[in-house]
Amino acid sequence: MVIMGDRVPMFKLRPYRSVLVFAILTGIVGGLLSAHFFAEDAYLAENRGVITLIFTTVIVILLLIIAYSRFGFGHLRHHRPGYKRG
Repeated sequence: MVIMGDRVPMFKLRPYRSVLVFAILTGIVGGLLSAHFFAEDAYLAENRGVITLIFTTVIVILLLIIAYSRFGFGHLRHHRPGYKRG
């Protein structure tokens, strides 16, 4: 842990824990389902494993973006009284 001196970290900027857990569970379930389809449809022309893997990856990436949405750098748009926007 980095020593921050007299600065206090902003705990309200933590990522959403429930969404992160849901993203991890979605990745695990989607990966297992995709592996099942890969093993089952190994010799068929249509491969549901690839489609499932792509769909799972997209869902997990969207959930990670939602989980870390608090890091939108809102402090850069915050202007205190007396701040000159030059």
